[in-house]
Amino acid sequence: MNKINISDIIKEVIEPDSVDVTSIQLHDELSPLIWEDDKLKSDVRKTLLLNAKRFIEFSNVENLKFNDITLTGSMANFNYNENSDLDIHIVLDYSQISENKEFVADFLKLKKQLWKEKLPIQVKGHDVELYFQDKSELHHSSGIYSLMNNQWINKPTKKIVNIDTANIKLKSADFMNAIDDLESNKNKDNWLEKYEQIKDKIKKYRQTGLENGGEYSVENLVFKVLRNTGYLEKMVELKNGYLQNELSLDELNI
Repeated sequence: MNKINISDIIKEVIEPDSVDVTSIQLHDELSPLIWEDDKLKSDVRKTLLLNAKRFIEFSNVENLKFNDITLTGSMANFNYNENSDLDIHIVLDYSQISENKEFVADFLKLKKQLWKEKLPIQVKGHDVELYFQDKSELHHSSGIYSLMNNQWINKPTKKIVNIDTANIKLKSADFMNAIDDLESNKNKDNWLEKYEQIKDKIKKYRQTGLENGGEYSVENLVFKVLRNTGYLEKMVELKNGYLQNELSLDELNI
């Protein structure tokens, strides 16, 4: 009688205790790589503004009026880590392009993706993420620095934060297992529908956390864990693989 390997009959399940949350940390000071005396280092500011300028030119929107160019996210706060992006927001009124702001958002998001694929830029060892933001869009961040005016819009403050690590691990494991299930069931007819459901759930989950609890909410920190452990990138790769397979033929039938 052949011995049955347990792994052959059940799939591996990610347990909450195995989830790596070491990327979630608070520091006593802003990143010394880019900050000095609460001001952005001049060479960093100059380089980030040049990145924004080239991105605007690439997107063919250089003739528009821009409200501001800002640095935000964890690199403008005390919760940065080695995987943190330099999040640059280019703020403008989308209606300058079209009154259909949903169309404009999709168009500019495509430009962002194309730019990142062509030029994966790093500054001081951190990826530069460029993003067009409509001036009416709510942005939940306690750290926002104006690159144009070289001053804080929202200056972060050091505070005692109780991070619910156990709950973060639990929720992260739930999403990780759902994404792994997508990988295991790529041939199912409703795969794309299931993918979109998980994608929307993650997006809404994070947005709810930002609105109700801010940057240190469980929901937002779960999102960061998924990003830092490669699971968000894995979702993109899974969808690209699915679409490539759906739209291809293995051989030419004559």
